[in-house]
Amino acid sequence: MLHALVEDLSAFSETTVVLEDRFEIAINATKTVSFDVGKPLWAQWVAAAKDCDAALIIAPETDGLMAKGVAALRSSGVEVIAGSGDFLRVASDKLLTAQVLHSSGVAHPPYIAVGDERMVGVVAGCERFVVKPRDGCGTLAIQTYDDFREARKALNQGTLMQGWVPGRSISISLLSSGNYQTFLPAVSQEISDGVCEYIGGCGPLNNNAQRRATALAARAIAAMPPTARGFVGLDLILGESPSDDCVVEINPRLTTSYVGLREMIHGNLAARLFDIETGPVSCKASVNSVHWTADGKVEIDTPETV
Repeated sequence: MLHALVEDLSAFSETTVVLEDRFEIAINATKTVSFDVGKPLWAQWVAAAKDCDAALIIAPETDGLMAKGVAALRSSGVEVIAGSGDFLRVASDKLLTAQVLHSSGVAHPPYIAVGDERMVGVVAGCERFVVKPRDGCGTLAIQTYDDFREARKALNQGTLMQGWVPGRSISISLLSSGNYQTFLPAVSQEISDGVCEYIGGCGPLNNNAQRRATALAARAIAAMPPTARGFVGLDLILGESPSDDCVVEINPRLTTSYVGLREMIHGNLAARLFDIETGPVSCKASVNSVHWTADGKVEIDTPETV
């Protein structure tokens, strides 16, 4: 994902990338800055970004890391391509997201949390249950249960319990420059049944699924605090009919699907963050012809392999 983003940014700008040496990642950036684990994290990012026109942070929501990084850079006068503090605060907390979506009438799995059990009766009637960290990233540390009582025992101040919603797992990304907002093609997510682990994705979806995903995602973004900016990934479930569709999570950051999305559309995705490219997204890939893995490897079906 980092390689893909840097390649797209480098097509129209000079890029500086902060990297920890132990990862041994070769990046074709204009400048690479080594990160010293023995020194304060964000002070090094601020120093690296001081001569840049803008910064993009690739970081998880865990422990408020994403929000802390954005705040640190902004307080130092660095323009960060990310949502507002309020947007990040809500989107980084799955309980706050659930409360906002439910209060706005946006379909979302029934949930309970410590101190908020208003939907306990609905959740108890579900066939399966999910317990996840409130500040989790991706599918890390998600647990599934067949027994309501066992799932409830796993609930604590830092977790959220949701009723399992059957359907197709998909994602759709919003790209916002601050002046324009564009929804990118919706794609499917491959999630392992046993441990609820993200394996990869495939796309673009067909026109019917695109319309359903875009309509639901637009309602979810409208329900959130202003303002969304940068890349925002929304995880959805598409049910048997549109009335069964729901929003599962809102991720206020770049997601793995970027590696596949950039192969589906005409133009440069990153250029849209700076209004270098505007207007509707034009898709160049056929349905389900682009595949990728969780570690960012991409395969594209050719006419001979479809």
